Amino acid sequence: MKTLGELIKELRERENLTQRKLAYELDIDVAVLSRIENENKFPKKRIDEIISTLSQLFNISKEELKKIYLSDEITSILAYEENYENILKVCEEKISYTRNKNLIQTEIKFNDGSN
Repeated sequence: MKTLGELIKELRERENLTQRKLAYELDIDVAVLSRIENENKFPKKRIDEIISTLSQLFNISKEELKKIYLSDEITSILAYEENYENILKVCEEKISYTRNKNLIQTEIKFNDGSN
């Protein structure tokens, strides 16, 4: 399975784009693009913008790119944990709890007329 960095490099090469040209399109330094492609290191504050631009340039859905990015991030955290499956189950439970909690809070705001 390819990381997002590897996918970007593959797509860039397929389109015969230089790193300099793609870096310009992404509004990042060539050294940053090199780290993305070779080390899968992204500037966290700009990831949504980078994904949006990549989506447009290479005609790939933002959702697919974000899925690959997030799975890379989670993998880098859990790759060497012995109980990664249990950790992922707890994460799933926490996500469900957080979403339900936020949904209930939103409903309360609307039901009492505030917002």
